[in-house]
Amino acid sequence: MKLAEFKRRLMTEPGDRSPEMLDARAQGGAFSELAQASDAFEARLKRALNVPVPRGLADRIILEQSLGEPDQESAGGNWLQWGAIAAVLALAVALTTFNLADRASVDPVAMAQVPSMDEIREHIRWHWQHDGDDVMAVAAGSPTASEKIERVFAEFGVQLGPALMAQVRAGKFCPTPNGRGAHVVMHTDQGPVTVYYMPRTRVPESPARMQVGDGQPVMLVNLERGSMALIGQPDAPMPDLAQQIVNQLSFATNVTI
Repeated sequence: MKLAEFKRRLMTEPGDRSPEMLDARAQGGAFSELAQASDAFEARLKRALNVPVPRGLADRIILEQSLGEPDQESAGGNWLQWGAIAAVLALAVALTTFNLADRASVDPVAMAQVPSMDEIREHIRWHWQHDGDDVMAVAAGSPTASEKIERVFAEFGVQLGPALMAQVRAGKFCPTPNGRGAHVVMHTDQGPVTVYYMPRTRVPESPARMQVGDGQPVMLVNLERGSMALIGQPDAPMPDLAQQIVNQLSFATNVTI
């Protein structure tokens, strides 16, 4: 297997352990370096997905199940049982309200880490250095099926307008400072454009600018939900591109991420 094909398959199927991929990994040199970098990236993505289960979730599920519709035999009413359940529910609500109020007074961002501007910039530079050029190269080949792109964004309750979807050439999940996000490449009149969508990350300074790679401009913008980092060509009109993309994004209100 040639190195270019090995790199492409690592980008699209990082978990591939077929005999030919295992043979390529065992060749050493550049093959081993690419494999190690890919494995490290996937490990970081896995850590980003390791979101702790909310405290008390099991108790809430059990309580909700106990509040299900009574069967016909007990429809006559075991009022003592229902009264006890109502009391437990009231107590649970009171305790939850108290705990949330107490946590908010101590730590207003207890439920999510808020990265600083420097941390966000560092993450964008790291992300671009890791696979920015590679994903651009993949996008230059056969486009990723639009259904896959739609599924990626649907997980975050985001829909891309038809004109924007027609420009997308590649897309996948990727790590962000606050969990999983989306990495897409589009072909526009101003050349290829990369977008990192960060659904749980807010940018302290929006809009903000920076650079990656060989001087590619980056614009960071907060969205209705989360934020995005837009990476274009050196002479691209970044504010106009950002506004065009924002205008073609719609966010579902009934989605919890």
